[in-house]
Amino acid sequence: MDQSVPTDPKLERVFLSHDEDNSGFMDHVELQSALNELGVRVSPNELSSIIKAVDANSDGKLSLAEFASIFGAAKLRAIFNEIDVDMSGQISVAELQGALSKLGYKLPESTIKKILKKVDKDTSGEVDFDEFKEFFKYVPATSLALLAKSWAESVSVDCGSDLAPPTVSPDVPWHYAVLGGIGGVASRTLTAPLEKVKLAAQTGSGGVSILKELRSTHAALGFRGLFAGNGANCLRVFPYAGIVTLCYLSFLTLTPADNDLDPMEPVYRGSCAAAAGILGQLATYPIDVVRARLTVSPEKYSGVYDCFKSVAKEGGRRALYKGLTPTVFAVAPFLAFQMSTADALKSLCADKDIEVTTPLMMGIGGTAGIVAQTFVYPLDVLRRRMQVQGGGSAANVNVISDSTWTAMRQVVQREGARSLFAGIGATYMKVFPAVAIAMTTTKELIGYSKRNWE
Repeated sequence: MDQSVPTDPKLERVFLSHDEDNSGFMDHVELQSALNELGVRVSPNELSSIIKAVDANSDGKLSLAEFASIFGAAKLRAIFNEIDVDMSGQISVAELQGALSKLGYKLPESTIKKILKKVDKDTSGEVDFDEFKEFFKYVPATSLALLAKSWAESVSVDCGSDLAPPTVSPDVPWHYAVLGGIGGVASRTLTAPLEKVKLAAQTGSGGVSILKELRSTHAALGFRGLFAGNGANCLRVFPYAGIVTLCYLSFLTLTPADNDLDPMEPVYRGSCAAAAGILGQLATYPIDVVRARLTVSPEKYSGVYDCFKSVAKEGGRRALYKGLTPTVFAVAPFLAFQMSTADALKSLCADKDIEVTTPLMMGIGGTAGIVAQTFVYPLDVLRRRMQVQGGGSAANVNVISDSTWTAMRQVVQREGARSLFAGIGATYMKVFPAVAIAMTTTKELIGYSKRNWE
């Protein structure tokens, strides 16, 4: 392409404003900045592919003419024809869904219609080439994959839960584990005082007044006492939430999950969440035992390491995994119910064209947490009792079996069936904000990363 050929005024302005050294050429960094201004987010690999496609002398730099050429109408026409499989001159919902599906984007018909509507200016229900060209005028037309990514991200699509990104894409970056961990830590830290009350109710005898327990803890141990065990909690929650995030998203890519409200969709997502939760527990369970001991009896230990040593000395390495069985039985269905409930609520919002704002996301997350917690609460009570035995708490008065089902019978015989729901009021108060914060924080961080890093 000759440098004297006229270019789009907007493209010329963007080129000149990002050619920081006034060399007349753009390097990788300058091109990335220019594309960001045009609203195009590309990965380093995609950026390299764009440059390689038009860099005639392979020097890694683009002239104004080369920069303008990546937005060519001819390339857009070729990609349009690739999507328009029946060569009708119009892209239909089915054709767009098929093109995105081949690239790994598993989206329901309702979402495809929303994406198509963004481009369909005459509201005909289909997209012609003029509409297509106008919409993608400032998107590098180097591949169908790049245009599909821009199209899929052109609307606020959210077909996942706290752990799911805006679309169930074929790639799950490793840094999602870090973002999931941050969401978990934020949630647990902000709700740590309520966790203290919940554990006291689960592992003690008789009812516990939420306000009374908070006041007595503050009076005896001060403000820091309300956060006793939170350091160990965060040490455990960060890797746990990270593992669950990464595994859940990775497992979803192996299923037909697309967030349509069909009978099997909750099964797909619930199974993936349960499997991810089990792996996360196996990897981090000893830290959870230590955290429970430090929360219930902070005065007995000088810190996390001291608690580790004391637990191992009392019962050997097996003591660090005490209560693992009921934990797995509790956590797997908890996450399955939580994810399925959240995804069903969000899918319902999508079907009714309701935008999932941050406040609504918190409400969905909290509701999902309460539904899930209600189903698995008795097992949660049992695992806490097993974890803190030997830790100097009131739970030692009635030592229970290491067998899950035997322990359940013992507790019911001694204290009645209602004891299996001890502390559920405090748990509801804790789980609603905890799950809401975790889901919303992780969702927002993943959305931010997709907009700015990926």
